Amino acid sequence: MAAKEFDIPVLPTYLEIPEIQEGIMEGDGPFKSSKEFQNPLGFPGEKIDNWQEVAIEKMGELKSKYRSVQVFLDSCVKCGACTDKCHYFLGSSDPKNMPVARQDLFRSVYRRHFTFAGKYFPKLVGAKELDDEMLDDWYNYFHQCSQCRRCSVFCPYGIDTAEISMAAREVLDAVGVGQKYCNQILGKAITIGNNLGLPEPALRDTLLDLEEEIEEETGIAVKYPLDVKGAEILLITPSADFFAEPHIDGLIGYGKVFHEDGVSWTMSSYASEGANFGMFIGSYDIMRKAA
Repeated sequence: MAAKEFDIPVLPTYLEIPEIQEGIMEGDGPFKSSKEFQNPLGFPGEKIDNWQEVAIEKMGELKSKYRSVQVFLDSCVKCGACTDKCHYFLGSSDPKNMPVARQDLFRSVYRRHFTFAGKYFPKLVGAKELDDEMLDDWYNYFHQCSQCRRCSVFCPYGIDTAEISMAAREVLDAVGVGQKYCNQILGKAITIGNNLGLPEPALRDTLLDLEEEIEEETGIAVKYPLDVKGAEILLITPSADFFAEPHIDGLIGYGKVFHEDGVSWTMSSYASEGANFGMFIGSYDIMRKAA
């Protein structure tokens, strides 16, 4: 049988910056969250009538609450060191996915309302109002940031686009324009105990299946206790340990180790996994609530 032929591209010595394609990633953005996911987190169920007023007020709160936000907004000198460091820009070639350009979506509104020059000479400093078009750009492009912080590694001032993305997402949630996926799994984590939405009976059945599997394989009755009061150790795992290969092998291993050591331990149906998705919507308050 002849060997298959593959067309393998030659890797260049230096990264090739793509040709700019303005607006190629414009659109509606990810699915928006609904009332059933917004309300449990304390956010409006839909876009509120006085959203501009609330958004500007929230921006003022964030810049005062988190010093890093204001520092990053004020210290950028547009040197361009970050432009080709974002994988979203390299993959899409949309200039608004350059970290500096994505920041400017937020920075232009910040300058308009919170700086002297922006209030009195807006065109001179690129200050802009937060209108419907700008809000749409916020929702679309700030959800194209994965918060990997690669851009901050190359920024000579250490500007962290992730912090600005988080602030923008928190403003969006405050006016009722949340992202469905993040808010949905956060609601599950807070109300049920895990982002998968596994209720206590389903979790208990999963652990019983593991016990049967281990006993069948080893002949040893390893137990996976759940909601045991007074246990010395509370085990909180990643959610993938409950359902996905090879992660579930880790959970099997935890049980074997605890059994061999003879320690008193338990898992909790109220906090069965340790991921905190509050970071992805930018709210430190929600992070604390989900923790």
